[in-house]
Amino acid sequence: MFSFIINSIGNVLAKFFEFEKSKVENQVQTEIIENKKDYKKAVDIAEQIIDIAQNYKSKMTFAHRLKFVHLVNDFKKYN
Repeated sequence: MFSFIINSIGNVLAKFFEFEKSKVENQVQTEIIENKKDYKKAVDIAEQIIDIAQNYKSKMTFAHRLKFVHLVNDFKKYN
């Protein structure tokens, strides 16, 4: 009788620790998904900024225009 109770308590504790472990693993996955959503929003905003800046490219100095074109190309390469 007592061995059954002790065994049951052990099983409950094992299940509890297993639940806590899976909870931590799911937190990491949730953080990654949320970060990905934030990065997507940031990229969308950056694309809008580039579109606005394209309108003023002709008013930039030659050096700034070259730097701007280089940065836009890098952005598009990695996006």
